[in-house]
Amino acid sequence: MRDEHRHEWGRREEARLAFREAGSEVRWAKGRYGQAQQAFDEGNGSPAELARARQAWIWALTEWVRTLTVREEVLDGGRPAADAGADVLSSGADHSALTLDEAHRRVEALSKEYDRIRRSRSFPAEVTSARRAWSEALKRWARVLISQEESRDRARIAVRENRDLIGLPVAGEDGPLYGRTGRRTG
Repeated sequence: MRDEHRHEWGRREEARLAFREAGSEVRWAKGRYGQAQQAFDEGNGSPAELARARQAWIWALTEWVRTLTVREEVLDGGRPAADAGADVLSSGADHSALTLDEAHRRVEALSKEYDRIRRSRSFPAEVTSARRAWSEALKRWARVLISQEESRDRARIAVRENRDLIGLPVAGEDGPLYGRTGRRTG
């Protein structure tokens, strides 16, 4: 009995530490991504640098969601599968109809319901069902957030590409009469 209790404590501690580490990683990646966005907006970054920073943030966010859902399952006394929570990006129905605020409100509501059911010492099946509903809402929120950031980055790139085209001669034109100095060149 004592070894089983020690093993259970070890699983809980491992899940807590993994979640804590994922939280640190997502904060670092979000900071790096924010710096890449700012550098790009100022004309000092490339689309490739922006994409790499975004991809690192996406990975960190999905790992954070995965470790959070695994932690909760372990705290509920479950034994998560090796690939538990690994489907953050691929699972669920179309999320394009949800706004980020709607997805966030859904997570909040289901989190409260999950907590209420967990605290009421309901049947394990009820706790599992509430946890799964909350977990799916959390994954959906992450997908909506990722989709929103990808759209914003596509817009950033389009703005820069269009800005770079301003002032260029249209095909068949000789170009502007004035050069960069403002003096007549032709």
